[in-house]
Amino acid sequence: ITLVDSGNVSYSNPVRQSLFAHKDCIGGKTKKAPAAAEELRRIFPGAEARGVVMGIPMPGHPVGAAEVDGVRADAEALDELVQQHDIVFLLTDTRESRWLPTLLAAARRKLAVTAALGFDTFLVMRHGLPPPAEEAAALGAGGLPAGYEQAAPAEAAAPPPPPPPLSPPPSPPPP
Repeated sequence: ITLVDSGNVSYSNPVRQSLFAHKDCIGGKTKKAPAAAEELRRIFPGAEARGVVMGIPMPGHPVGAAEVDGVRADAEALDELVQQHDIVFLLTDTRESRWLPTLLAAARRKLAVTAALGFDTFLVMRHGLPPPAEEAAALGAGGLPAGYEQAAPAEAAAPPPPPPPLSPPPSPPPP
């Protein structure tokens, strides 16, 4: 597994992202990708995990003349990473940051999965081309291998129950 991120671990990360600890925040200089890869290896020593510190070029973000070569190098490195892996999980914060990896995954015939969490919602989306005909027969619904189940939390699949009816307020005592 390869983790890509250019950011540093901040104090808001450990409370919502289990691969970071408070010690990673101190000083503000610990890079997210290597710290997360290190924690994966600590949890499961057999994990082949590495962290790559790089930016993901995004549409709509201005690129100054001095940054062009760096952005081009990041795009080429991202393309190489997509080619080296079977699946691309897009767990980034914005649609813009998922745009280029999604295009690269489609161009390289790789499966890309987006998982985005909101305060009270979530989104999981599968991107990619349909599998070649010989592989399609082995896949079940939703492009998953036969026998896999697709499920969502009950509260996400059904509307919440209606609130209980309001009772009339008690009558005031007689004077």
